[in-house]
Amino acid sequence: MKIILSPAKSFKKNKGFKTEDLLFEEKTKILVDKFKKYTMNEMGNLNRTNDKLTEKAYYDYQEFNFDHLNNPAIFAYDGLVFKQFSSKDFKDLDYLNDHVYIISALYGLLKPLTGISDYRLYFDNSDINLYEFWGRDLYDELFKDDELVINLASKEYTKTIRPFLKDKDKFLSLSFKDNKDGKLRSYTAWIEAG
Repeated sequence: MKIILSPAKSFKKNKGFKTEDLLFEEKTKILVDKFKKYTMNEMGNLNRTNDKLTEKAYYDYQEFNFDHLNNPAIFAYDGLVFKQFSSKDFKDLDYLNDHVYIISALYGLLKPLTGISDYRLYFDNSDINLYEFWGRDLYDELFKDDELVINLASKEYTKTIRPFLKDKDKFLSLSFKDNKDGKLRSYTAWIEAG
């Protein structure tokens, strides 16, 4: 069984973890090299961000160093889902690392202990079709063992997998709903925390 998650937009620093190499380092290098050439204005337009986020993203790419990706993905992201994770909660990080994947617009797929650097990049950016760029790479990696994949990722990130699904694939998307005034409503936060 594998579980897929969406990434978060903010990060926190962690030290003292042994990290793994990127699954798609060559493709990530193509993107980083492209974004290193962007002006500050182009970076802001790419993700439609405010000045503060644009400046951070610009310098994140300028200072990106593939030799220093030592922040493990599962503990590097600082969003709703990832705030639930503490290294103290996991007695077997290897098990977690073998069964959880985070879909990333920059890195493709990340295992929990894959080392990453801060970045900002959305699949629905204004410049490059990342669904086309990643193609079936993420699907092929996830389904290489024909295991059940439990989808907890958002629609934006699930679109990297769905077009390639075959009838034989075991792909289960979970949806958490609340009955409010007789109407069922989905709550993204519940799905993410699920």
